[in-house]
Amino acid sequence: MNQDPILAIALPVTLFCIMFGMGTALTLGHFRQLLRSPIPILVGMTSQMVLLPVLAYLLLTVFDLPPELFVGFMILAFAPGGTTSNAFSYLAGGNLALSIALTAIVSLLVPFTIPMLAAPLLESRLGIDAAIAMPFGPTLAKLVLVGLLPVILGMWLRHGRADFCRRHEAVLTRVPLLMLLAVIAGIIVNVWERMPGFLSLTAGPALTLATAALVAGYAFARLMGQDRRNARTIAIETSIQNGGTAIFVTGSLLHNAQMTVAPVMYGILMLLPVFTALALIRLRPAGALA
Repeated sequence: MNQDPILAIALPVTLFCIMFGMGTALTLGHFRQLLRSPIPILVGMTSQMVLLPVLAYLLLTVFDLPPELFVGFMILAFAPGGTTSNAFSYLAGGNLALSIALTAIVSLLVPFTIPMLAAPLLESRLGIDAAIAMPFGPTLAKLVLVGLLPVILGMWLRHGRADFCRRHEAVLTRVPLLMLLAVIAGIIVNVWERMPGFLSLTAGPALTLATAALVAGYAFARLMGQDRRNARTIAIETSIQNGGTAIFVTGSLLHNAQMTVAPVMYGILMLLPVFTALALIRLRPAGALA
C-alpha cells in the first residue's frame, strides 16, 4: 500500500488544477455571505463530524467485518473533508464557497480529532493501546498547497481577468475534472489484480456507507432548514471522505496494510453514489438531491 506516482504526484497536481479552476468561479462576495450567515457551516460540520461517524458505526456493525477493516472504515469516517468533494459540489450545482470553507475548517480539526476518536476504537476492537500522533504542520501545509493556494490564485485571476475566466470556463473547470477521471482510472489499474479480493471484503460496506452518508447528509441539511443548493453541498461533503488522510493514519502511522484496504477501496467506490446523484440532478432537477 505504499504510495505510487499516481498518489504521490498525479493526484496532488490534479487536485491543484481542480481547485484553481474552481477559484476562477469564486469572488470574495461568496465568502462574505458565509461569514454573515454561518449556520450552513455549522450544519455541514455537524453532518461531517457527528452524523457520519455515528452512521458509520451503526452500519458497519451489520457487516461481519474483520476488526482491522472495521477500524479502517471508522478511521475513514473520522477523516472528512476530501478536496475532491469541492469539484463534485461544483458539478452538482452546490454552494462551492461553502464546500471549500467546510474542507478547510474540517481539515484543520482532523489532526486533533482522529487521535482522540481512534484511540478507544483501537483498544476496544484490536486490543491496541496506540497513541496516534498526526503531524499538524504537514497536514496544514498540504491543505494550503493543494486546497487554499490554488483557490486564491484562481480568485486572483477572476478578479483581474473576469472576462477571460467567463470565456474559458469550460477549459478551466472541465479539463481538470477529466484529469481526475484519468487519475481514478490509474488507481484502479494499479490494484486491478487484487481488486476481486478487495471487493469481496469491502464493496458492501463501502457502497452502503457512501450511499447512506449522501442521503443522510442531504436529509439532515434540509431538516436544519438549508436550501437545496446548500443541502447538496453538505450531502457530498458528508459522503466524500479524505482517503489520503485515512491512508496516512492506517498505513504510515499504524503500519497496518489490511486496515488500509478500507480507505483505498472506499476512495474508489464512494464515487458511484455521487455520480448517480449527479446523473439524477442532470436528468431530473426535481428529483433526488435536486
